[in-house]
Amino acid sequence: MTARLSLEQITAWGLSPPALIDLAAALGCEAISLFVEAVNPESAGEPLVGNAPLVRDIRARLDATGVYINTLECFALTPATQVAAFEPTLAVGAELGGRTATAIVFDPDRARVTDTLAAFAELARAHGLATNIEFIALSEAKSLGDAVSLARAVAPHDVRIVIDTLHWTRSGGTPADLRALDPALLGAVQLCDGPAEMAPELQLFHEGFLQRMIPGEGAFAVTDFLRALPPGQLIGVEVPLQDLADAGVAVEERARRAIAGARRMIAAAGYR
Repeated sequence: MTARLSLEQITAWGLSPPALIDLAAALGCEAISLFVEAVNPESAGEPLVGNAPLVRDIRARLDATGVYINTLECFALTPATQVAAFEPTLAVGAELGGRTATAIVFDPDRARVTDTLAAFAELARAHGLATNIEFIALSEAKSLGDAVSLARAVAPHDVRIVIDTLHWTRSGGTPADLRALDPALLGAVQLCDGPAEMAPELQLFHEGFLQRMIPGEGAFAVTDFLRALPPGQLIGVEVPLQDLADAGVAVEERARRAIAGARRMIAAAGYR
């Protein structure tokens, strides 16, 4: 069985969405992620809302290639969040066939963020989108356990969890944690590699958005991670390689290396 892969937009910063779709198809990926909400300058591409020509071009490339948008990113839930403000981007993402919307939690008030997440999930559902939350060690959902607790707190809203090798590693996650997770709570998987240690001040934006490592080239327990997952998951390859970009390596080649590394590790782990 061929690995099911998604080319995450972070892996190919600088490409327009239509070019990202074409590259995903060329690399044998069935899906992409797409940033429809910017959380920093790196993720602020050409806006989709009100941009009919770009939306039309994206739709044309999706139709022509058969690639689909699995994940719409990235909706930051903060103390100031007004969920209704996300409606335009959720609407255009749904129009393009997006399947899930990922939220990240930066509100330390548990009662308030529970209400915010429930309202976000309801709005996403109204557009036919599932909701995932992504735990990040430097966010207010710091671990897999935090994310599970929050997802259960908003039931009966169907909120699931993104598990990224980076954040799983930096939060002290273990294979046993993954094996113990109810598979119904697993919303998405993202794969990368990295050094054993990273200064906390570099983890959120430098490591998160600019510099990771190709799977199999770092110190993360990638094989153990893959072997602990339920079978048949779509694996998002999220590997920004700023070092190679600075060395003049083209974005297409950087993405090709990341996808090839992911395939090697998936095969070595015997993941199906």
